[in-house]
Amino acid sequence: RITQEWNSNPRIGDILQKLAPFMKMYGEYVKNFDRAMDMVNTWMQRSSQFKDVVHSIQKDDVCGNLTLQHHMLEPVQRIPRYELLLKDYLKKLPEDSPDRKDSEKSLELISTAANHSNA
Repeated sequence: RITQEWNSNPRIGDILQKLAPFMKMYGEYVKNFDRAMDMVNTWMQRSSQFKDVVHSIQKDDVCGNLTLQHHMLEPVQRIPRYELLLKDYLKKLPEDSPDRKDSEKSLELISTAANHSNA
């Protein structure tokens, strides 16, 4: 929908606003990230079978030559990226833009999710 209407209705704030409540679930992931990373690293050292399976999967093209640990880090980085994106978008968005209020509200919700993740 957004790409079809972009020329006549360039808006992202309303879409991000609808998705923002779902971003709170990342908080639990972030809170447990270090423990999960430690567990993966421990089992990579302890179990050659586990290590072989992980390395085998990492060789798949879909993994883009990236490690499991790298893929585990991506969700941790996602919310701060959205927050930075929206801040930059709002700096460039005209004050009278129809997307301003929705984008400001989206930023507020995403910032709350980011703070919740870091709590």
